Amino acid sequence: MLIDAGLHELDWGDSRTDMKRSIFKELGLMERLTFIPLPTAWSIIESNTQNPPITIPHKTTKNALIAMFPNESKGIEQYFKKLKTHTYLNRKFPFMMGFFDFFFAPLTTLWRLGLNALQNRSVGDMLDSLMTDSKLKRILNINLAYFHHNPYKFDWNYHAVAQSNYYHQGMYIKGGSQELSDALAHIITENGGEVKNNADVIQILLDENTKIKTANGVIYKDKKGQEHRIFAEQIIANCDPNIVYKELLKDLAPSEYEADSKQTEAFTTKTSLLSIYMVFEKNLSEKYPNMDYSSFIVDSENFAQPFNPDTSNQFNIPLEKRDFVFVNYSKIESGLSNRNDRYFGVITTLSSYEEWDNLNQEEYNAKKQALKMNFETRLEEIFPNIMSYCIHSELATPKTIKRYTRTSNGTPYGYEQSIQGFWGRGRFTSKSIKNLYFASAFGFPGGGFTGAILSGYRTARKILDPHFYVRQLSLCVLFGAILSLAIIECIKLLS
Repeated sequence: MLIDAGLHELDWGDSRTDMKRSIFKELGLMERLTFIPLPTAWSIIESNTQNPPITIPHKTTKNALIAMFPNESKGIEQYFKKLKTHTYLNRKFPFMMGFFDFFFAPLTTLWRLGLNALQNRSVGDMLDSLMTDSKLKRILNINLAYFHHNPYKFDWNYHAVAQSNYYHQGMYIKGGSQELSDALAHIITENGGEVKNNADVIQILLDENTKIKTANGVIYKDKKGQEHRIFAEQIIANCDPNIVYKELLKDLAPSEYEADSKQTEAFTTKTSLLSIYMVFEKNLSEKYPNMDYSSFIVDSENFAQPFNPDTSNQFNIPLEKRDFVFVNYSKIESGLSNRNDRYFGVITTLSSYEEWDNLNQEEYNAKKQALKMNFETRLEEIFPNIMSYCIHSELATPKTIKRYTRTSNGTPYGYEQSIQGFWGRGRFTSKSIKNLYFASAFGFPGGGFTGAILSGYRTARKILDPHFYVRQLSLCVLFGAILSLAIIECIKLLS
């Protein structure tokens, strides 16, 4: 069987507003991949109570929440109206727009985007302005660990688009996230490109014949440890910018890339994950028919806390008491196993690198074992005897993530999606090194599968068509002038 260490679900918004779907269609991925619809957005289960699970459905989410919180109906209506507005405003990159969509964008979109950016606030502040019920606010932030650790620092714009998509539909790629990587690799090779597997770039080369520092190639090691050089007109880095400058361009002094580093030096990378990967010998959906695909297990004491800046930072909650999600892949035809005695599940919760740093190996292993037992026990309290069907489980920490991705503090999300970093994520090209570009969760719009996909697409389009804005704006001016003259002539004829 396969273990999917990356993908729980893809947020799948309306085809008119979810850019990811347009990109998949453009690349032909809709025909190459099988997308499995998930049954619900998720369910929420309170520990140590008799309260029934709270199930959040797709598409009818607003009505379901109003039925649960009738006294907050006005705030819920406003919340979903704002989600709809934000998904519309972020429906397309300018270079994805048709001519007339682009021409009228200043009237339909641009001024509203600018206003939203100037008035941007945190998720917590926005919810406080719309509603008062703390439980409702916690429900609307139940998957906070997918993005951040504190709703009073989490950027509202990012929350709005992502949650709107999740509430519309969730999808899983049959066969796991590797299927997406394989499909993209096939597209590259089919179009004359080459994919180097098990290759580790160790240095970005600079052209020695130019006065301006210019990237023109890389040195990489293959799986046998042999070094190879490849030269190219553009170098695109899909890793943590810290790795680019401090490891791949380590001969440069900090002052030589200050134009880039000063934009992001204040950005944090604290949010990471703890995951327990589990293999079961029984189909959990048969043993527990009411178990959802995604079940958020919440500590009843935490869930009952007032929702405010003093109680909402998840890192203030002891790690062993944090809420977690259990993903039951047997709920769908995941394609991860063709055996009837192997089923995959995963527990995931919020963690940080500093919670695992400064431990010797013995302390590290002991902490892993204790927390693994803690979360498995908490899972079994909700689903009795579930661990009797588990034949293997192992825990991964932020240190594990760092070992595989080498990102700062083992974050899978890039820079924190905080309102303080809203203006600094737009960079796609280096200001210090010519021909060096960036495409990753550390760029715009940010982390997660969707964020990384959009970042890569944006960088590629900007490289392929660097004069798009000049050309399109020139056409708009020409069209506007012709239209104005035509209107003037019509007025003359009618007067």
